[in-house]
Amino acid sequence: MRVLITTDWYEPVINGVVTSVMNLSRQLRERGHEVKILTLSRTFHSYIEGDVVYAGSIGLGCIYPQARLKIPKAAGDYMEMLLEWKPDIVHSQCEFSTFFLAKRIASELHVPIVHTYHTVYEDYTHYFSPQKVWGRNIVQLMTKKLANVVETLIAPSDKIRKILEGYQVSCPVEVIPSGIHLEKYQLCKKRRLA
Repeated sequence: MRVLITTDWYEPVINGVVTSVMNLSRQLRERGHEVKILTLSRTFHSYIEGDVVYAGSIGLGCIYPQARLKIPKAAGDYMEMLLEWKPDIVHSQCEFSTFFLAKRIASELHVPIVHTYHTVYEDYTHYFSPQKVWGRNIVQLMTKKLANVVETLIAPSDKIRKILEGYQVSCPVEVIPSGIHLEKYQLCKKRRLA
């Protein structure tokens, strides 16, 4: 299969989403799938490096450290290249800038889009909402709109699956753990016990 992964976060940034994307792309390639990644450039310029397409963006560090927003018409020629590549599925990792590109590609090619829900946004709504209930309602509404567009929401844990089900999303929710390689730590534990 040809899998397009879209994400607002990628190297050189270090965070859980980047770790998850890198693990996912590596695992898919090891299983024989072709993988391309569409992410945000750290500058205004769009470019391609290997199997990664970087869409021009601007910094939004005032909202969140290292956050970026895609600039209009970013990655135009590269979008055409991705459409010609014809991915079989689009796997989005972020709900903002690159999600709109993922949605466009999936719609034009009539392929499914799945989305990994990494962030429990209601944990952050106190920054902009005077009441926790209002913040949760805003997040629930945003998440339900997202769920109406994707085939499946992927939760990295049972905790997030339960939260998504509490939002009464309209699509299936699957739990697929992501992030760190537990095998590495299991080997360390076996060595300590030996």
